[in-house]
Amino acid sequence: MKNFLAIATLALCANAASAQDAGDISAGVGFSSLGGNLEAAYRIDPSFGVRGVFIGGIDESYEETDDEGTFAGSIELGGLAIMGDYYPNQGDWRISGGLLFSNNEIKASGEVELEDGGTPEAELSVKFENEIAPMITTGYEWGFADGWTLTPEAGLILTGGLALDYTATASGAQDAIDDDPDVQDAKSDAEDIVVLPYLAFTVSYQF
Repeated sequence: MKNFLAIATLALCANAASAQDAGDISAGVGFSSLGGNLEAAYRIDPSFGVRGVFIGGIDESYEETDDEGTFAGSIELGGLAIMGDYYPNQGDWRISGGLLFSNNEIKASGEVELEDGGTPEAELSVKFENEIAPMITTGYEWGFADGWTLTPEAGLILTGGLALDYTATASGAQDAIDDDPDVQDAKSDAEDIVVLPYLAFTVSYQF
């Protein structure tokens, strides 16, 4: 038992030392559920670190035609996350918390099919209710070469709900859209999505 404890202690110390000796500053690139990732990190000490992560950069236009008509719009995903990292065993596993300054928005324009049979033209937008959204994640920094790490990360974004807005393009149609039961249900369902999953894979180099 004494030998086992001695080996375990040495292993933990070596793990912490290797993480610290690898360097305090790192830069990384990868991809996530919101698009690409660019990050810079600073390991304050073996237990704590901070990161700035640029997420997304996706800004795409689209046009879709189906039986209900033609819909055109844009998808913009991204934001800037400021994260604090805690390493419980002073090694490679981390628990992180921070804030996402969100730039996520989906826009579309087309006909809204109302329950009374009307089809007024409208513009639709969907975005986070929390423009500054809390994030909680966990990840493991796996070293695969001298100075290089691959980090899978998973967590949650607390959106506060999704704000779904319909704006009529013709005068006199807004009240009909706002009073439509299907529109009201859609807005209610969007408001209930208060949490979204977040996944990321990042390759970093420690200086």
